[in-house]
Amino acid sequence: MATVTPFPQGPKMKNQKADIFEKYMKDNGLNFFRRRDAHDSFDTVVFMTAIPAGSKHKLVVAVITDNSMYTLIRTHLGTVPRGPARKTFMDYINKLNTEHAIVKYSVNDDENVFLDTTVTSRVENFDPEVIRTLLDLIVYHLHETYDDLARRLNQTGDQTNGFEI
Repeated sequence: MATVTPFPQGPKMKNQKADIFEKYMKDNGLNFFRRRDAHDSFDTVVFMTAIPAGSKHKLVVAVITDNSMYTLIRTHLGTVPRGPARKTFMDYINKLNTEHAIVKYSVNDDENVFLDTTVTSRVENFDPEVIRTLLDLIVYHLHETYDDLARRLNQTGDQTNGFEI
């Protein structure tokens, strides 16, 4: 039987990606992100902002960095419909997941719907320009798809009050 060692291993590492991303934003005059340090064992830092979606919505998006090789871009889309519409909705987002390679739709235990994109890189190869390009692609994708998705949701992302990224 294999021994499972919890992450992180060894001495605590600093989240250098957060500092690189913050410097990139300052150097480029991007002042629309709010930084939130989680103070956890992963040294997680979340950068939050709002992005346009569809024809009239604004959604919360978070760039989640930590001291692992992953950076997650997570957009809160809203909440899953209730009743029989739930199954139809889940089939719909599963279909979207088969059509799109860069973004993936997910539902958490609290019935919140997210659009996720993951970037992998070591600190020495972390490129904030990739994050910015992916955010542009997410905005474009949501401009094309969110109105159709929004009509299927119980509540859109800008109608919900409180959720955990």
